[in-house]
Amino acid sequence: MRGVLEQLPHMSGQIVDGTRHEKVLSYMRLFLASDAAVEQLMSWNALRTLAECLQPQSDMRVTATAVRFLGDAFRARNGKVLWTAVHTTQIVEWVVDNADSSHALVRVAWLHFMCQASYINDHAYVELLDRVDYPRLLLRRLLDSSYFVVASACMLLGRLFHVNTIDPNLSALIEQLVARPFALQTSARKAAVLATAETLLLLKNKDVQEFVHRVFAQPVLEPYLYDMDRLVRDRALDVLELVVLDVDAMGVRELVAALARRVDGCVVLRCLAAVVKQLPWNRCIEGGEARRLGLMIANMGVSLLLSIHPAVDGSDVDTVQTQITSSGVDTTEAQITSSDVDSIQTQITSSDVDSIQTPITSSDVDTIQTQVAKAAQQSPSASSMIACEAARIVREHSQTTFSAHTASSMCLLLSNPRVQQHTQLVQLVLSTLLQTLRLAHNRTHVQMVPQLICTFAIRAPGLRGVFDLALELLGSCNAEFVQGLEHAIRTRIVDVEWEARDTVLEFVTRAVRELAWPCVELLVTQQVVDDAVRALSDAEEYVRASAAYLLAAVVERGDEERARYVSEHKHLTQSDLARLVADSEAFVKRAALDLVHALGTRGVGMWIECLTYRTLYDLADDPDFEVRVRCARILALLTQTSPVNTSELQSTSLLLEMCRDSSRYVRAECLRSLRELKQNTPDVDMTSEPEPKRVYVGERTDLWKLRNVDLAQLEASLSAEHLYQEALDTQVARELMREKSDANAGNNILDCY
Repeated sequence: MRGVLEQLPHMSGQIVDGTRHEKVLSYMRLFLASDAAVEQLMSWNALRTLAECLQPQSDMRVTATAVRFLGDAFRARNGKVLWTAVHTTQIVEWVVDNADSSHALVRVAWLHFMCQASYINDHAYVELLDRVDYPRLLLRRLLDSSYFVVASACMLLGRLFHVNTIDPNLSALIEQLVARPFALQTSARKAAVLATAETLLLLKNKDVQEFVHRVFAQPVLEPYLYDMDRLVRDRALDVLELVVLDVDAMGVRELVAALARRVDGCVVLRCLAAVVKQLPWNRCIEGGEARRLGLMIANMGVSLLLSIHPAVDGSDVDTVQTQITSSGVDTTEAQITSSDVDSIQTQITSSDVDSIQTPITSSDVDTIQTQVAKAAQQSPSASSMIACEAARIVREHSQTTFSAHTASSMCLLLSNPRVQQHTQLVQLVLSTLLQTLRLAHNRTHVQMVPQLICTFAIRAPGLRGVFDLALELLGSCNAEFVQGLEHAIRTRIVDVEWEARDTVLEFVTRAVRELAWPCVELLVTQQVVDDAVRALSDAEEYVRASAAYLLAAVVERGDEERARYVSEHKHLTQSDLARLVADSEAFVKRAALDLVHALGTRGVGMWIECLTYRTLYDLADDPDFEVRVRCARILALLTQTSPVNTSELQSTSLLLEMCRDSSRYVRAECLRSLRELKQNTPDVDMTSEPEPKRVYVGERTDLWKLRNVDLAQLEASLSAEHLYQEALDTQVARELMREKSDANAGNNILDCY
């Protein structure tokens, strides 16, 4: 660590890859986790070294790295000692002089430095804030052109409000930011206003929230909700949701009433979504009343969705639900059906709801539903956004409450071609359905899962969510569910979209690796194995890799019959394996080598026959270090299990050569393999005559070399600290780090990553 720190000021400005500085910073941050980090930094005179990075001629990325590291050091154990020492150096003067740096990286680093120092918050910190005129400075940073600078400014603003909630300077800053008339505000100022409001609302401090609700009152926030810029509108909707979560019931009712007057369904629906989200934790509303109110609003969302996107074949929710529950599974447990919803709505309407302090009444819901439905009909272009906001309401309700009516409605919507044309709406409807099914009290509705997998309108991102739910259910479901899932998998594995094929194979691999074999035995049928073997020849490389990983998992975790079926498959011959190992893509080669290793470990198949000395030599010299790691693993397996082939393929010799690999991960695999081999290999006396029947001459030499490998020295070369020290102690590595000549040379200084 000390060597890296001392070389930091000399990192060349010719380095093109900026992530190198981030990797150096991440390494130095790891050092701060130790209890004695600050004491060691002080003993190394680290402040002097860091000050060298702050010179006018220094590369701005190096300067930013040093400033951020110093800020992080203040948060370490005994960081206050370092903070005190900083005030005896020129670093404080640099902080004052560079508060308005022209470089965005330095501005971000400066804000990070001040944010971390706020945790100390002593007299020196307050004095430093005053010297930079922090209210004006923060205002400039909030209006900065860089998104990252604005985000860092918000973090510092939140910290300062947290430290001193009654600071009049901060209050004046916010009021000044909001005071400019909306029509005169630039996009940057609008973003700053909304970012500030969101930051302060997230503090969850009562005094701060009262201040925010006063400054960002409904008349102030409302123009942002209807701005022409969609990014501004979306950010304003997020702020609106936070406002609703914090105000009381009467405040929400007034806000909803005011927003409902505008002919814009999206805003009022987002407000209702926040109401539904708030209900389970609202202490002012009795539990039963909160559930009924949430169900009423959610049912309004479902009704809006079905009115905007009615079924094209005339199906209704009850018909779909009847089809789902006709599978013969016991349905005696009470469910909430559409008739139950109507009954509950009637009860709510007939009761004296208005006399209870609720954020919204049944008459409000009816009025909003009528107005929003009318707005959707009048403006087809806005109907999709209204549908998304209605789906958001239903999704919030499904987080805590199961409703069979909701499940059936979402299933009906997913089958609608008009819905399938809107990616965002499909994602919202699907996530609502999946969360609803997670809360199902019996297994009736989980029969929807195989049906969802067979729905080709659900593309790869949504399909992953369905498979996540299927994996949760797989261990406890009956054979009928597993068989339905197997049929759905075989249906989607031939999807025209390669991402879907890849997702299916990844799911089966996860199921085999994460669950006990008896749970997945009915899922991984011979037909599924046939499909996976065919996928090894897929035109898309990612599919080929996923198929190989699946077959490797089946060989490793499956029973003897299934492993033998894979190894003896007529389309998985020696030449097929050799072609896969020689694939042009590195990640396919990794998967292929995993499959070969699995076959070798299980002792089945013609895994050795697909390997030649030339193949192994090329793999040991592959540019991808993960391929070389797997090559070392196979070389160890060859040495241990097949003495004859070891001599022909020279596996031991190659393994010993790989101990000098440039990657510490490859060397670590060699170390693990060699330790295991040395335990299982007898001592070899090179002075005695060889026994021809037991050991070949070449093998005898290799075994002698194997027994004499210095494993302690090999292990010492694996730590990241050693690699840095090695780089700093050699002239070649020093030249690479300083990078004096060729542009972009020396970026391998962090090969240990």
